[in-house]
Amino acid sequence: MHSLAPRLLLTTALLSALPALAADTLVLPPVHTELKRDGTVLPYRQLNEVLTKLRLHGRNLFRMDFRVDPERTKVPLADVRIAVRTDDKDYPLSIDPQGLIQLPILPEAEAKTADFATNTPKGHLKAKISLELNLAPEQLTMGKVREIVALGRTLREELLPWAVRWLVPSIEGVRVCSPTPTWELEWPEGGQLMGLALPATAGERDAQDAKSPRPCALLTGQESWPDSARLLPPAGTHLSVKLQGS
Repeated sequence: MHSLAPRLLLTTALLSALPALAADTLVLPPVHTELKRDGTVLPYRQLNEVLTKLRLHGRNLFRMDFRVDPERTKVPLADVRIAVRTDDKDYPLSIDPQGLIQLPILPEAEAKTADFATNTPKGHLKAKISLELNLAPEQLTMGKVREIVALGRTLREELLPWAVRWLVPSIEGVRVCSPTPTWELEWPEGGQLMGLALPATAGERDAQDAKSPRPCALLTGQESWPDSARLLPPAGTHLSVKLQGS
């Protein structure tokens, strides 16, 4: 008959070690930041609907930028944690040094329960959205200006439900802004290359440079120049959409 003594000694040693293992585990508790839904940031269900329409019908001309507004947010940007929360899961979001956040596009059914969730007290996180152009300045033609204005009208008046149209105001044209107002258009005509200097438009200012306004020209698409007329932008040129009331 085999002796049971070695097995009993091993079992006793293991049992005596368990309290020590448990104590070691309790010394290093898991660290997590609690996120709570905050519907005061922006209604994500509506925002998701706009993002979906832009992806499906925007011809890659537009994007919606979402930024934490550091001047109005009552918490240091580095301390902010944010996610999109649905009834099923969280989608953690990263914030770049300028406050820009890349937003996920959710399936319609999941987006119905979606909200922003943050680690800040309710109402302390302030954000802003802006409709931006994906075009580089040298890609702008009068044909593109007309396409942008017409597509913006179609998106707002035909494709977006009334309840979310406040997120996409009517587009009235394209602003061309730069440190020096030396913009030109050129286009071929009758075997020659035609050129035209664009004058600055009084009262137009680049929203990206509000503290040090740069001169801007406004193109609405109503001008008589042909679709082929292409912008010759000086260095530092920035394009933006001119929205109704802006």
